Amino acid sequence: MSKILLVDDDVDLAELIKTKLTAEGHQTFVINTGEGAFEYAKQVKPDICILDIMLPGITGYQICRKLRRDPELYRIAVLILTALGEEPEILHGLEQGADDYLVKPFKLERLMDKIASVNALLASVNNRNRVTGLPGTEAIKREINHQLARDNAIATVYIDMVGFKPFCAARGPEGQQQALEFMSKTLVQFTRSMGIYESFLAHMGGEHFVALLKLEDHERFAEGLAETFDREVRNLYTREELDQGYITAVDKRGREVRCPIMALSIGVAHTQYRQFKSAKKFFEVLAQVRQKAQPTKAKSVIFVDRRHSDR
Repeated sequence: MSKILLVDDDVDLAELIKTKLTAEGHQTFVINTGEGAFEYAKQVKPDICILDIMLPGITGYQICRKLRRDPELYRIAVLILTALGEEPEILHGLEQGADDYLVKPFKLERLMDKIASVNALLASVNNRNRVTGLPGTEAIKREINHQLARDNAIATVYIDMVGFKPFCAARGPEGQQQALEFMSKTLVQFTRSMGIYESFLAHMGGEHFVALLKLEDHERFAEGLAETFDREVRNLYTREELDQGYITAVDKRGREVRCPIMALSIGVAHTQYRQFKSAKKFFEVLAQVRQKAQPTKAKSVIFVDRRHSDR
């Protein structure tokens, strides 16, 4: 069960929630004032913080931002309680780094559902792909949101292995595993060799990977990764395939088709010229820039979004 910190100035409600959480097997800590809540969290180190927004002296928004900026606490789950059920207030809370929200008044069963949902999120964030050993979609999106809540200057690099599916069709399950292991090892070893330690690598599934970096690292990361991949991927092919520049695979209609050697489509979105409020917006931009980065003749291509607005 979870270790939960509840921050709410309504003493009666807090006691009611604590009783319910304790009965459900959770280890529960309560503080009835915003002042000192962050320091108490540092002491308790909870898995989940249930945080009321309307607190005297300091708002829940401010506490949430402090949690997300703390190197020890920024990964904990935050569930905000708010009597302000309007969309702008809810969105503002999520932009401060909260994972979910619950509008007052609420039934305790609804709170339990939210806690279960948050625990499921934490479990998914901690999952690793069995082949690549990298975290997945929910983990990278949550990490982006945390970095944005901390006002960090960041870049997100979307990496597609173009030619992956034909390679898998030609090589079978063993080839698929070989290609994925190659990509994940290349990413991990490359970031280390470049001294890019403040990074977050994720595998979105299939041929799709994402790297979250400090803003100043994205150019040398993308350029170096493209060069390294184009050189090392040749080890996955036979000499004949390299000489002819393609592999032969069978399409869905049973016809033999020629497919190029794998290369990377690398799209980059960053915070240098405009603000992003959520990972969702980051991925909308990445979907656009990825279409611009189309490899030709087995050479990886990079496209960096340099717009100052959505246009």
